[in-house]
Amino acid sequence: MDKHNILKLTLRFITFFGGLYIVANGIVSTIQANLGVNPWDVLHIGLAVQSGLTIGRIIQIVGLTLVGLSFFLKVRPSIGTLMNMVFLGLFVDLIIYLDYIPAPDPLWLKIILFVTGVTLFGFGCSIYISANLGAGPRDSLMLALGKIIPYRLGTVRTFMEAGAALSGYFLGGPLGLGTVIFALTVGIFMDIGFALIRLFKKTVFYKTLVAEQLH
Repeated sequence: MDKHNILKLTLRFITFFGGLYIVANGIVSTIQANLGVNPWDVLHIGLAVQSGLTIGRIIQIVGLTLVGLSFFLKVRPSIGTLMNMVFLGLFVDLIIYLDYIPAPDPLWLKIILFVTGVTLFGFGCSIYISANLGAGPRDSLMLALGKIIPYRLGTVRTFMEAGAALSGYFLGGPLGLGTVIFALTVGIFMDIGFALIRLFKKTVFYKTLVAEQLH
């Protein structure tokens, strides 16, 4: 592998892991805000409550289960899928361990932290997706189910999210108004994130310090 390809691959991995770490901060922020978390985290927290395992470890176990189901349905995981499965959980547990995101008491601070969490989650997703290293475990399962269920992928994903949230709620997960708000708004922040990435790639900084090194 020549210098050009090594640099390009290194930048993609930095982008991928940076995006995942931002997503993990978003997850922990919404947990600490205590106003409701994203549908999958309702399930993760519910399983953590029942099992006594850390939230990060549960994220890994659920991810592994989804990857296994996808593989059974003939959708093979990419390197990005496997790294997502492992490192997102590690990052979440690391952030909780470092304890640098406090749980506020006033409602207005909870709202600010929740909005910050949704924003970080959406932006982080757009960043790691832009690395083009493959879909995450949930996306892989969505694609697999889309091949055998006669519905649009968006509909399949909606049913997946609803099933995760309801299952997590009955296990003791924090299903709340924030869960609904998260589901309705996170896509907006992802779109904004993608737009900012496109703008960044047009800047002089990117063209002189990054793009020129890749040609």
